[in-house]
Amino acid sequence: MIQLRGYEPRDLDAMFRLDEVCFEEPFRFTRSAMQRFAESSKARAVIAESDAALAGFAILHVEGSVGYIVTLDVAEDFRRQGLAQRLMQAMEWQAVEAGCAVVGLHVFVGNEAAIRFYERVGYERTGDVPGFYGEGLDAWAYTKKLGVKT
Repeated sequence: MIQLRGYEPRDLDAMFRLDEVCFEEPFRFTRSAMQRFAESSKARAVIAESDAALAGFAILHVEGSVGYIVTLDVAEDFRRQGLAQRLMQAMEWQAVEAGCAVVGLHVFVGNEAAIRFYERVGYERTGDVPGFYGEGLDAWAYTKKLGVKT
């Protein structure tokens, strides 16, 4: 059974190792970048655990009324079981709780599985960002409007 909980600094090493498995360079984060993203005062991070092992995680940054999904990582053994959707719902809930009206993210134009996933969970392509991941590595920008908590 998978449990969701908030980030703790002790999670960092496992998160970094999972990110190395999930993403090839230049799409993965360095350990120091992962720590900055996870521990920023703007961050909301959710950890998914199964029997004390990291099954996945997501990091959201809040900037005023906008949330930004920094990353979503799911371990291979836990894919295609709805965990990515649970993590996105948790991020969106965190964004609503923080007063965000919209959540955005970027995805590599060649990552067809991620593109299908984000579109299936309600994100709309709003533009392109040439070179977002480095020279010749473009991204699509996606956003989703949220029901803001009153």
